[in-house]
Amino acid sequence: MTEKDKIPVNNKVLIWARESIAQSKNYVVEKTGINLRRFNQIENGEKHPDLDELKLLAKTYKRTLAILLLREPPIEKPLPKDRRTINSKELGNFHENTILVVRKARAFTQSLIELKTDAGISINKFKYSATTETNIIEVAQKIRFDLNLNEIRELENMSDILEAYIEKVESLGIAVFQMSLTQDNLRGFSIVDEEIPIIGIKRGGEKPTSKIFTLFHELGHVLLNNGGLCDLSIKTISEIEKWCNAFASEILVPTSDLLSNHLVQNYRLEKNNIWAEKDLIELSNYFHVGPLAILRSLLTNNLTTSKYYNERHEVWNKPTFGRSKNPEGRNIAKETIKEKGRNYISLAFSAYDKNRIDIKDLSDFLGIKLSYIPKTRELLNSR
Repeated sequence: MTEKDKIPVNNKVLIWARESIAQSKNYVVEKTGINLRRFNQIENGEKHPDLDELKLLAKTYKRTLAILLLREPPIEKPLPKDRRTINSKELGNFHENTILVVRKARAFTQSLIELKTDAGISINKFKYSATTETNIIEVAQKIRFDLNLNEIRELENMSDILEAYIEKVESLGIAVFQMSLTQDNLRGFSIVDEEIPIIGIKRGGEKPTSKIFTLFHELGHVLLNNGGLCDLSIKTISEIEKWCNAFASEILVPTSDLLSNHLVQNYRLEKNNIWAEKDLIELSNYFHVGPLAILRSLLTNNLTTSKYYNERHEVWNKPTFGRSKNPEGRNIAKETIKEKGRNYISLAFSAYDKNRIDIKDLSDFLGIKLSYIPKTRELLNSR
């Protein structure tokens, strides 16, 4: 093949595309089949790729050909701060799947803004703020009151409860997505540098109670205007992570409600700090949280001991803790609604029904094949 058959590209764009997804040269060579010498020549600008090579690179970097043909590397917003730590040290490195999830969440948000704008729906501005010096009880009480969270206690099905909490948080002017966080031990993330703040929570492999706690932990990050990618470790030394954990505990298990509960009052009268599991489960069911969240609140209020809390945490926080007992097979329609949320999906179908977008656009907004659209609509309307 002659040089005229090559595609003139800016090698800096190719380097940017590879580094933006945290891929090594050796990985790309293995993935594409382009030999290392040839690949180095392309990245160094000594040679241009042919069309087949460029397609392989685009597929590997999860970018379009149009992006790789840009004259200069585009400016992209950085990843949220890494909130994970090991032995008090921040990690700061992510699997490419995590990078892609954040990129996808940003794209979903832009689509949500487009759908709302096209429908003439104003974009709510998130109006709350806090610092790590803010009184957690006061800010949690205000948000609970503004959102009328007490009404959710009347619900019994945990999946319905999770959806209700998500809708409440979205009403504050936040985009909430349930994402496939399969790497880096992440439970959730928050992004605060978009027009609409974003909260991502782990979609699969966890109980609704765990997802609910993650949802409000990440809301704490949005309140602080300090996003991050989080594992929600209790061993964190970060004041921001501690604050967000405490905020999530308080908004889900208000101190005043906890202390007035008859079970708690009985334990206080008996001066008993060692809780029976059945009593923890009863409190968990009432507050719609997991037993560890209850124990965390009890410990905060000196109603159990650190020793007992740590013992229970060791037992309940095994790798299987918080995982669904009967994981379902793939259900594309259900995954789509969970991932993007009912509000987003409803807006997309509304735009289609009013002829503002065509069926191909609807497929693009939903991110599914045309064949899955009828089932997705049926599931959306079955609520």
